[in-house]
Formats: sequence, C-alpha cells, structure tokens
Amino acid sequence: MNEVMQIIRQRRSVRKYQPRQLPPEECRSIVEAGLYAPSGMNRQPVHITVVRRNDLTDRITSELKAAVARMPGNRYRDYVGAAGYTVNFGAPTFMIVSANPARAATAEADCACALENMFLAARSFGIGSCWVNQLGSVTDDDAFQRFLQEELAFPAGNVIFGAAAFGYPAGDFPPAPSRRGSSNWVE
Repeated sequence: MNEVMQIIRQRRSVRKYQPRQLPPEECRSIVEAGLYAPSGMNRQPVHITVVRRNDLTDRITSELKAAVARMPGNRYRDYVGAAGYTVNFGAPTFMIVSANPARAATAEADCACALENMFLAARSFGIGSCWVNQLGSVTDDDAFQRFLQEELAFPAGNVIFGAAAFGYPAGDFPPAPSRRGSSNWVE
C-alpha cells in the first residue's frame, strides 16, 4: 500500500492533546496543504485563520457559547453548553477555515477539501486533528462576527465552513472503526 493510502487509513479524530505547541514549520505545512486543495473553477476562496494562543482559544470558546445561547434552536446548544466544552479540545493549535460565498459558489465544498488536506498533512507529521463544526452554526450572530473581525482579523463577508483542532495526541491514535460507507461499480 502506498504512503498516501496509509495516511488516509491512519487518520482519526483526536480529542485529547498534549499541551506542547506544534513546530512553526509543520504548522505552515498544514496550512499550505489546505491552500493547495482543489477548488471549484480554481477560485481558491479559502481563508485559514491560525490561532496558537490559549487565551484566544478560550475567548473563542466563550464567544461561541454566548452566541449559541442567543440562538434558540441551535443544534449545538446542549453540546456547546456542556460543562467542560472547549472549542479546541485542549489542542495547542486551532484553525478556522472560511470563504466568501459571494466569491465562489462552491465555497463550502472548497473549505471541506482544504480541511481534509490539512487533516492528512497533519497525520503525516504524527499530529492529531479533529474537525470542529460548531462555529459555522453562529455565522449570522452579529456579536460573534464582530469578535472574529476585531480579535482575529477575520475577513468581512467570509463564512466559517469548518474549523479544526491540531496537536500531538495525549496517548495513541485511536484505532480505525469498521467502515459503514458503501460503493457500487458500474463497468
């Protein structure tokens, strides 16, 4: 089996991390992998916001909790509101992947492709990752948008289509569960 297939089969979501920060060169490589992902009509709309400060990820968690609480019916209310919830699972690096849908009709898919490239690149360095969906659920919250723009220099007009925690796992990478997806071949 080739190296790429091995990495694909080994990548798992990690939700417990060591506090040690990622080396800058590996962090840059993960971002580069995201920026090299395919995009519809090669529009390349993806923007990646990298957060490597614990105080800032704590603020993101607080702002997210407040935004979710202001939105009746938010599907993440119980999850985000739970005691001990943190947006980054304690990982030292947190990345927000966004795009401006006015610039690219395929913005959501483009961001998903970027995240997958980032997850695979991270695993190739022995770094764990976990997709975080909750931030996208509060994109329309004005206070949360102001926070993003003021504190993270988040591009106006961008929508968060995903985020991810990155760090060295506290323990072994989880084993692969059995696959439930399916395929069919028409030849």
